[in-house]
Amino acid sequence: MGAWADLRRSTRIVWRVSLAFGGLLAGVWLADRLIPRQTISLDEQRPAISRLAEPPGQAQTVLLLGLDQPNLNSPTEGEIQLMLMARVHPTGGMEWLQIPGELEVLLPGQNQLVPLQELYQLGGVALASDVVSQLLGGSGDPLRPDRYALIPMNSLSAAIDAAGGIPFLLQTPLRYQDKAGGLNINLEAGQQWLSGEQALQLLRLRGTGSEGARRQRQQGLLLPIAERLGDPAVVPLLPELLQELNNTSSTNLSKGEILSLLAAGLQQPSNMRITRLPLQTEGGSLRLDQGQANSVLERWLSQRPPSDSDTAVAVMGSDAISSGQALNKLRRAGQPAYEAELPLEAPLPRTLIRYSGGRPEALAVQRALGQGELQPGPTPPDTGIAVLLGQDWRP
Repeated sequence: MGAWADLRRSTRIVWRVSLAFGGLLAGVWLADRLIPRQTISLDEQRPAISRLAEPPGQAQTVLLLGLDQPNLNSPTEGEIQLMLMARVHPTGGMEWLQIPGELEVLLPGQNQLVPLQELYQLGGVALASDVVSQLLGGSGDPLRPDRYALIPMNSLSAAIDAAGGIPFLLQTPLRYQDKAGGLNINLEAGQQWLSGEQALQLLRLRGTGSEGARRQRQQGLLLPIAERLGDPAVVPLLPELLQELNNTSSTNLSKGEILSLLAAGLQQPSNMRITRLPLQTEGGSLRLDQGQANSVLERWLSQRPPSDSDTAVAVMGSDAISSGQALNKLRRAGQPAYEAELPLEAPLPRTLIRYSGGRPEALAVQRALGQGELQPGPTPPDTGIAVLLGQDWRP
């Protein structure tokens, strides 16, 4: 009886295990039918911004005009306060060329110089685009942008608000009031989270300074805006945000083309380069410095994509002596430093070490100088780090 009892007990155990295993298989089979499988494709592992659209087949240039006018339905009386040429590369990275609005040109059939910022009043986007094309072409054929976008500054403010604002680091407190110009700025030093209106005020602010100071401030805002647009939390909002922006702006870019440019340019937003057209004073007028402009435009025409391998360090000061001192100090420390083609347009309170590549390389430059605040941001062409010498610079 003992052997027979053991056999029956073993049989019951086997039978129960079989039933449990069978139930498990049945549950898996049923779940497979009722719950769709979730697989992660290689495409889904790409950054969220790159899944918006396919990148363009080749580099594309876009002329961006920021208009100081509430909307485009009112008469063409606003000035152009922001003039940028952007180039987006299919493999990622953006190049920017700042075009000074105070640059004066002589229009055909005219005998008086006109600043670029007034071109929209005189002939709309067509005239502005034609003049910029002539400037970029130098002595050769006009270099026309592939596309253009005319954006009222208020629309840009609304777009920043729709994205939830942007981060921005202020070196010093900024307080300025201009009732006539509609400016009322009261910001503390340090890391700020700017609303659309605050960002717009920084873009517009000239104050008691120069247009050059405003351009430097605009440079500092480019990367925060780009990084915010590329944030995975904001990317799903982009199609709707662009639709709203399109309703108040004017562009010959289709919605698909805009998404394609964003998908390429914002994959690595920190991989950003910037330069500007240089000015010189002639007879009391601000004209293009053709000698320096030839070198700037030669680099621009090369269309070399920004690269992580750009390790050169550009030194930018407001005078040759300060730049030379910093340059010697960096070279003695083994840094691949050179003096930038264009100096700073306006003095900075403190020295900045702006980097578009790795932070460790920027830290090494900081150690070599013995001073300087680190700040991610756009750097000059073919460089990964720019040293912007401030009023606190001491060799």
